[in-house]
Amino acid sequence: MAWRQYLLTVGVAVLAALLVRHFVLTAYKVPTGSMQPALKPGDFIFSLRTAYGLKVPFGSRRIFESQPERGDLVVFTYPHQPDVNYIKRVIALPGDRVQIRNNRLILNGEPLRYEPLEGAPGENPNPGFFEMFRESGAGGKPWRVILEKGAQDRDFGPLVVPSGEIFLLGDNRDTSDDSRYWGTVPVSQIQGKAVLIWLSLDWQNKWADNRFPRVRWRRVFSAVH
Repeated sequence: MAWRQYLLTVGVAVLAALLVRHFVLTAYKVPTGSMQPALKPGDFIFSLRTAYGLKVPFGSRRIFESQPERGDLVVFTYPHQPDVNYIKRVIALPGDRVQIRNNRLILNGEPLRYEPLEGAPGENPNPGFFEMFRESGAGGKPWRVILEKGAQDRDFGPLVVPSGEIFLLGDNRDTSDDSRYWGTVPVSQIQGKAVLIWLSLDWQNKWADNRFPRVRWRRVFSAVH
């Protein structure tokens, strides 16, 4: 009878893991630097799938539904590429009027504030050509962005975000493919909210005869902002 109890325990554990993965937490790897400094290439993150409600199986509808907030980092799928996961920051919500002038955001007619930042070593991948700022205003929480020095030709909009959709940008603004190029994203396409970096591997700085990536220990088990 012991083997039956063992199989039952294993089965329950596997089922619980599958339920958690499908309904609660999902792991993703960050492949590019479009979300620096918040996320770096080689970061492994957990996304909270229940952050905006619980998805009904075999459908896109949610129960206990809530809306994303400006500044959230969300994992989503783009309607034309449903098998590819992206992660970007929510900049504008349904009904918001968003535009960019001289590489600076304007939301609902209010220019956002830009506070220059030095940051920790390595947060700005190329300080000779890019600057880091704290971007804030329009009633949202602040976040950090990287902008190209002296860029004046990054105008966009104005655009009013349609009902049920959101406007997303990368924090590494001049290296990001985002809503400026492929449009707003339906809220129903959001898979979850990025909440935790559980591992971070630096493939640019290797060890053991250049065979293995270094671990960015300071980023391991750090919250995503």
